[in-house]
Amino acid sequence: MGAADEASFDEFFRKSSRRLLGQAYLLTADVARSQDLTQEAFERAWRRWDTVSTYDDPEAWVRRILHNLCISDWRKRVRRSDRRSAPARVVPPPGEDHLVLLEALRSLTPDHAKALVLHDGLGFTAAQIAVDMSVPEGTVRSWIARARAHAASALIDLGHSYSGDVR
Repeated sequence: MGAADEASFDEFFRKSSRRLLGQAYLLTADVARSQDLTQEAFERAWRRWDTVSTYDDPEAWVRRILHNLCISDWRKRVRRSDRRSAPARVVPPPGEDHLVLLEALRSLTPDHAKALVLHDGLGFTAAQIAVDMSVPEGTVRSWIARARAHAASALIDLGHSYSGDVR
């Protein structure tokens, strides 16, 4: 890989790493795990940078890889915890607000949850999410509206509130 490729990757990393790390944290709720998975996603992009850099939106490719890594990591942890009877390492419990939000997100379909996290959690527009998820923008707006309504209902049931607008 040449110096120009390294420079373009470095620039790409500087511009997108914060957003992608935020996505990983929202999906894992674990700082160290989100850092590791984000690093893995960027390593995969680096190994294929000659191809990835030609995509219209290289960040979308890395975002999809990162999302898949987070889901795979979660599945592995669930399988391991099912096989072990020993308790996991002791960590401070998350705050009540975090648990309530997580419970509301878990009650959504995967597409609704992903659209809501990308939009309200990471600041993506409906158009950007539509490209990322390969669906029409109207579908994304519908998913976000439905996800908000469902999450709001779940949060209200738990004594909390939620509001937001679709961009």
